[in-house]
Amino acid sequence: MPQISVLVPVYNVECYLEQCLESLVEQSFKDIEMICVDDGSTDCSGLILDRYAASDSRIRVIHKQNTGYGDSMNVALDCARGEYIAILESDDYAEPDMLYTLYQLAVTQKADVVKGDYYHYSGGKDVLCNRLKDYPKGKALQASVRPDILNLADSIWSCIYKHSFLQKYAIRFHETPGASYQDISFAIQVWLCAGKVYFTEDAVIHYRRDNPGSSMNNPTKLFCVFDEYEWIEEKWKDFWQDSPVLEDYFVASKYRDYFNHYFRVGMQYQYALLQRLDQAYKDDNKKGRIKKDAFLPDVWNRLDDMGGNLSQFFKKTGKKPEDERLRMCEFQNEDVYVNAFLEGLKCYPEVLIYGAGQVGQRLAEAIVARGGQVDGFLVTKITDSDGERMGIPVRELEEAVGSANTCAVIIAVTEWTQYELYQNLKKYGYKNIFRADEMIRKIQ
Repeated sequence: MPQISVLVPVYNVECYLEQCLESLVEQSFKDIEMICVDDGSTDCSGLILDRYAASDSRIRVIHKQNTGYGDSMNVALDCARGEYIAILESDDYAEPDMLYTLYQLAVTQKADVVKGDYYHYSGGKDVLCNRLKDYPKGKALQASVRPDILNLADSIWSCIYKHSFLQKYAIRFHETPGASYQDISFAIQVWLCAGKVYFTEDAVIHYRRDNPGSSMNNPTKLFCVFDEYEWIEEKWKDFWQDSPVLEDYFVASKYRDYFNHYFRVGMQYQYALLQRLDQAYKDDNKKGRIKKDAFLPDVWNRLDDMGGNLSQFFKKTGKKPEDERLRMCEFQNEDVYVNAFLEGLKCYPEVLIYGAGQVGQRLAEAIVARGGQVDGFLVTKITDSDGERMGIPVRELEEAVGSANTCAVIIAVTEWTQYELYQNLKKYGYKNIFRADEMIRKIQ
């Protein structure tokens, strides 16, 4: 019996599958089995799986008709023999020590779940997600003490799970053919049931964000995120009677994911999704299920900003339509824009970059290379590993408030977290705030 069963759901990912499988075959922890479920792929994914299985006896391949992600994952769970379960999506790939790192912590901490951080991977570049930054590391947690872990209803593939724990609570995937977001309902069940959760700051997965076939780029799955939460609502309806606080945080987590989905989909689908979101909010509010203290501040602000006026909210937040013909034109806007931006920074006595990860460091290198200056990196909270980057000091947000009125601050993180950091800066009184948009990130 292997120590770890790694579940790999596969559907039409021939462009990325070899990188995924190589990252598992080359793991430093060897006592594993890899259960790859081919969900009726119509490309060469099945052939690639068979080729790898022929050369590595640890790989087990299951070919089946296309029945969807949830069914594929349950098939893999039923076949798994390992003491622990790990999950790797077939368009992602793992760090070489991923399984060793998570397994050692699971055993030594006797945890039901160990979760690591991960990288956003796009265009051949990694950006540390820092998804666990607001949660304590090095000690056990559970939802009854930290109900806000329900906000982590995603990234199930950066975890390792005690197999007997999943079996004890009959934690399974929602089987809906053609649907998506089944990882959300799986994660919610895990957090509600786990008696001991352990987080590590180690990034263990490279999460691909440039796969055009992924669910986040598929508008036909527009309302699937609502379906997943409704399924959990029904399945766990008796649970809420004894856990009202967890119900509050569960409801709040819904709207975090609803808004994330709203900002991901194409402009032509956003208003329809917004109507569904608004109706869900009205229903929950009528039942007295909206508790401000359970909401992340940015999610609460969005609900408040929406205020029932969907048209106004959509005009302010919806994506703008693009004329596809303009993509073929060789406009020179970028050079002018970048040059003007860099010249504008010279007007400030101090230039700080909010975000000391890879995005921030690349931006700092580019600014310095173009003759500009960077006086410091800002972070929300200093960790043991922080001190300086590239010889530039790293400072906590609160420490630098003395220059909040005069300095320039550039928010240099991925777009989906920029609003939250903007709110932090405004709270501390920073005045001159810039964001690293697409053109700024391209500065060489």
